[in-house]
Amino acid sequence: MARIVPLWQSPEIRVHRFDHPVEHEDQPYEEVATGFMASFVEAGTFDLEIGEGRWRVNPGDVMLSHPGMRFRAGFQERGFNDTCLTLTYLAADGDRFDKARSWARSERPVLKADNRLRYLRWGLNRAIASGNPMFAEYCATEIFHADRGNDPAALFSERKFPWYAERVHHIRERIEREFAEDFSVSDLARSVGMSMFHFTRIFAELVGMPPHRYLLKARLSAARSMLLQGRSVTETCYACGFRNLSHFTRSFARRYGFSPSQLTA
Repeated sequence: MARIVPLWQSPEIRVHRFDHPVEHEDQPYEEVATGFMASFVEAGTFDLEIGEGRWRVNPGDVMLSHPGMRFRAGFQERGFNDTCLTLTYLAADGDRFDKARSWARSERPVLKADNRLRYLRWGLNRAIASGNPMFAEYCATEIFHADRGNDPAALFSERKFPWYAERVHHIRERIEREFAEDFSVSDLARSVGMSMFHFTRIFAELVGMPPHRYLLKARLSAARSMLLQGRSVTETCYACGFRNLSHFTRSFARRYGFSPSQLTA
């Protein structure tokens, strides 16, 4: 049996780490997944079989599971040696997650290691260690909506990756805290000792979108909260850093599918 160590839990997400103790029986096994799960392989390797599909799962890869998925795990060398950090989406039914059953139909139940996945795993470990539920939930949400269509780019070196991750995380926190400020990407880049072009590329690779889009997303999220609290559309527009009411209204409608005024009606 696997050894499971609970790490963190909210009403929506549970995180645990599991490995196989020395006394674990070195035999392939078959299981049926009971929920939506994403497992980061932190160490070791194993072979995964789902129907006719076969995958070799390596460190840095992520295995995706959905309710009812039957899979078989095995190994090529001497026993199971994998350690995984696993997220379980506890609120999937209530949130009507995966209504289109894209996880069930996907031919890619394994996400191959890339810098974006490394950043999300880095973030989860950091959030759990520092007791930051907001960051933990951000990382969990992002992995459950990860894009499976792109081939991974070259991985950053073990020396460069934490340096990049720290700076990107610092800028993310600054944007979320100071979203109404009149930022420029070059100012953000200089504040963490990087050129504008290099910073933009690294930020987009780790976060999944360039800095200006992340800022827009943060402003619109704050605007939605303000409108729900009863603030007027005009007041909300300028409080969130927009300089033009028409631009704010169009951006909000594109993001949420309805105008700001409909939220205050």
